[in-house]
Amino acid sequence: MCGICGLMMDDSKLRHSPVGSILQDMMESQQIRAQDGAGIAIFNKSNADDSFKIKNFRKEMSDYVIDEVKSSSKNISENLQKLRQDPECHFFSFENEMTILKETGLAKDLDRKFGIRKMNGSHGIGHLRIATSSRVTPFNTHPFSTTILPDIAIVHNGEITNYNMLRDSLELEGFTFHTDSDSEVIAVFLASRILKHGDIEKAHREFVAKADGPFTYIAATSDSIAIVRDKFGTRKGIIGYNPGTDDHPPFWAMATDLSALDVVGATTKIETPHPGKPRIFYRN
Repeated sequence: MCGICGLMMDDSKLRHSPVGSILQDMMESQQIRAQDGAGIAIFNKSNADDSFKIKNFRKEMSDYVIDEVKSSSKNISENLQKLRQDPECHFFSFENEMTILKETGLAKDLDRKFGIRKMNGSHGIGHLRIATSSRVTPFNTHPFSTTILPDIAIVHNGEITNYNMLRDSLELEGFTFHTDSDSEVIAVFLASRILKHGDIEKAHREFVAKADGPFTYIAATSDSIAIVRDKFGTRKGIIGYNPGTDDHPPFWAMATDLSALDVVGATTKIETPHPGKPRIFYRN
């Protein structure tokens, strides 16, 4: 059972809110669920410029290192093509104002290596992984991104049982996959529908209608974060609100377990999202 969490600051103008520190507390509170890997995606519009970052894992000796290539809108396709042709590279993320960091091991290991607690932003998501159907490697760890559009990230608990059918359909539409994880299909599906009609709520509803299996996922874009449960509500998910303190402004939090909300004081306005109905928070 994986652990997932996310939060959106109630005032999205506060780009320097301690999102990383809050996410780190939430992940560590759920660590008992999974210990194979940990990852975060944090959004900070003040980090964005006219370039995009394409990150990938490259195998060096017995370890993996992260390569980062800055691309303008003119040479994104060229750089993505080079990535696909290099068998030693594994896609990591496609970023503009988003920063994804992930690694095998515990949430504390992730913070020790990358300084998660020092990261600020307007919203973000986190994940703790237990491997069930793929190897324990950094590139199989959540959050999952996609080469289709920048700044889309998902974390997922559960199983997409018709993953192969959804993947085959998306590949016939010309979309590329970079892992064998069923979770990646959520990111690719959402990106494909955003390209088609530009409506994130409709994209979530379409995925719920087509996907089978027990799942809860949290998906973030540059302007939204959503928690979505399968149509039968077979996986848990809970939302709470923290009205703010002297140390941080108000925020909405969501997670697999109530313990993750308790540890960060998001204990008012508690609700459980209705099965099959996306609960979306937008950055103003």
